[in-house]
Amino acid sequence: MQICKLSLLLLTAAVLVVSCKKGDPGPQGAAGAQGPAGAQGPAGAQGPAGTANVQYSDWFTPTVYTVTTRLGIINLDFNQAAAGITQDILDKGTVLVYGKLNGYTATLWPTNQASVLPIHIYYQIGTATNIDTWSADATVGNLRINLVSSMNAYANDLAINHAHTFRYVIIPGAVKVSLANTNLNSLSYGALCNTLSIPQ
Repeated sequence: MQICKLSLLLLTAAVLVVSCKKGDPGPQGAAGAQGPAGAQGPAGAQGPAGTANVQYSDWFTPTVYTVTTRLGIINLDFNQAAAGITQDILDKGTVLVYGKLNGYTATLWPTNQASVLPIHIYYQIGTATNIDTWSADATVGNLRINLVSSMNAYANDLAINHAHTFRYVIIPGAVKVSLANTNLNSLSYGALCNTLSIPQ
């Protein structure tokens, strides 16, 4: 009798195990309705000013230099219209002017080398050393290229070689601030072009 009861219990347990086996998953239910939009997150920090607002001219060659004498010093000047030079640029930004002084022999100035103005060229006239100083002066809407010689070597426009070319770069104040740790005047021409994405 005990054996019969034990067999009955084992049979009942086996039936329960079989009957409690997990069934196959049912079909996927329909997607629920979309919940309400969450609150807008805080605004991100302002990114650094880009270089899109940097302006640059083509290389230009002065045609005729105006000759004036100031305090006994002969000045040769060429004025280039530059609409991008505004009062705001003069107050907050930077104007860099580069020269390729190809009018000199390559021993004085390497061919197509570009450097920021002012540029000083030293050479001998007889037994004396002459210094040519090229500089630039930016005013609203205009850029003036200026040449003076320490020995007043250039009396008129015909005395100067017209192979020299120049280019200006206008950097707005916001870009200048974003590059505050970079001394733009100390960069080589190639490094400046790379920094500001300017085609050379």
